[in-house]
Amino acid sequence: MRFLFLIAALMVPDMTRADNADYAAFLLEESLLENKLDNGVIHVNGREFLMGDLHEWPKASADIRVKFIVRSSVWLRQFLDSDPVLMYQDFEILRTRDSSFTGVRYLAHQMELAPDPPRDCAHCNFDLTLDPILQVNGYDTYAGQFGRLYFLPENSAIAHGFRCYLKADGAQTGELRFCSVTVVYPYATNIVLNGSRIHPGTVAEYGPGFAAIAGRMLEVITCIDITDRPGFKQPAASSRLLESHPGLTGCDIDLAG
Repeated sequence: MRFLFLIAALMVPDMTRADNADYAAFLLEESLLENKLDNGVIHVNGREFLMGDLHEWPKASADIRVKFIVRSSVWLRQFLDSDPVLMYQDFEILRTRDSSFTGVRYLAHQMELAPDPPRDCAHCNFDLTLDPILQVNGYDTYAGQFGRLYFLPENSAIAHGFRCYLKADGAQTGELRFCSVTVVYPYATNIVLNGSRIHPGTVAEYGPGFAAIAGRMLEVITCIDITDRPGFKQPAASSRLLESHPGLTGCDIDLAG
């Protein structure tokens, strides 16, 4: 018996060293991938986004290593506050922390209908609901406990999904307390766009705009992606960008090389 305990004791340090080595490798990768802000351009996982000057309020540069609030940019905040689709939407650019945890995987995790591995947790599961108050054209609605809702597109070229919460007394009216949206950025493996809105109205009022919100978020970020446009890599280039792409529309990214 003592021999078995000795063998077990000798194995523990090896396992600990392996865990430490894995964690050290993760920290190294994290330090190499972390976002950088240089002369008004934020570098995120190989892509470069034109932000220009930042606001001085505290959240403007909070946790910039992993995520970045788009309205931290002075010129983008002014632009978005007048945008008919996104004027009430807060959103951020987020880099997933682990290179193996891709944007597609991040979205799947956010929109997980049942825990994996399974847990004895009734409120963790979501079931397809046909409640007419909770339906949005082009989306399947999944309901969980405590008024939690997932809205997954039935057929969309943009990988995205909405997570919402009904108000405490909103079951009969579809009144929403909060909604968030995740959009996968298709031009980088590990970038997603996360948006949110507090008190957006009812499902019937807010839901019809789901596709437009996801599409517009992607459109704006695609336009400020200046990775292969060296002429825009300076803080004052925002006015030139708006001249070439009025309304931040019509921007294309070619990854073919």
